[in-house]
Amino acid sequence: MIGEAQTGTGFGGLARYLATGKRGNNPERVEWAEARNLPTTDADTYPAMMRATARLSRRVQDPVFHFSVSWPVNEKLERDAMVSIADRALSDLELSEYQSVIVCHNDTKHPHLHVMVNRVHPDTGKAWAKWRYKTRLEKSLKAQERELGLQQVPGRLTRKMSFGERMKQHAEGGFDVNALVQWGKDKIMSLRQFIRPHFDDAGSWSDLEERISEEGLGIHAKGQGLIFSDGEAYAKLSQLGGKKHRLALLEARFGDWKDYDKERRESSGGFARNDGLTKDEHTEIEKRLAAHKRRRAKARDRDEGLER
Repeated sequence: MIGEAQTGTGFGGLARYLATGKRGNNPERVEWAEARNLPTTDADTYPAMMRATARLSRRVQDPVFHFSVSWPVNEKLERDAMVSIADRALSDLELSEYQSVIVCHNDTKHPHLHVMVNRVHPDTGKAWAKWRYKTRLEKSLKAQERELGLQQVPGRLTRKMSFGERMKQHAEGGFDVNALVQWGKDKIMSLRQFIRPHFDDAGSWSDLEERISEEGLGIHAKGQGLIFSDGEAYAKLSQLGGKKHRLALLEARFGDWKDYDKERRESSGGFARNDGLTKDEHTEIEKRLAAHKRRRAKARDRDEGLER
């Protein structure tokens, strides 16, 4: 499967294109259409509903998210299978609760569908975070190819090894941070744009780690500081963060990094069980991690309540 995605500003223009084509004279191209969290697939009606919902967010400038999924010419899928793949992609992107319309077209040799989504949640008014959406979509489609036994089309964005796999390799002694090479200036500039907002938005070390792990990146200690790495190359914290993102300032917000790193490695849900700890010590760490997760959940609920 091949996925393409982009964001935009206008619901009406995209709805008309999906319904009747570029020139507005080909309604027969629509094989079928389904709506999610909307009462209709009528292209003259649902754009207004989406616009009304988008007004719940004062800050979002591009409320339209549009992605397409296409299959090889020789791969014929029934409607139910195509719908299931679209719904799974929405779920993996955490968009199941948002307004969307799924449209299947028959005007090309290869089967394909489009999904138009409103980035603003219809109940909370909170905008869906669009960072790295192309990579996230590709990860979903690659996983579904394997699970469903479909023809595997080489991806262009996803990495070969996940962050979790690299962390396990690190814990088992096969990941040497001292053997890594530094990224070049262009790569660092690109990563800086992606990572800096997460320094501001994260509420803990685990929250920050979870955010960047979506892209196959991990946080590691190196010398007296921290690095961000994909297992092959790295950038220093000082290269990715501004003055307000220094280690001492992050530790003032999140707590001591070494304590968190130790808990991460020693917990039974972590990456290395052969660590010499007793069962009671593992249990105590599990309790501490559970308490930490509860604090995170309470903080998230509080922030969402303030936003509403």
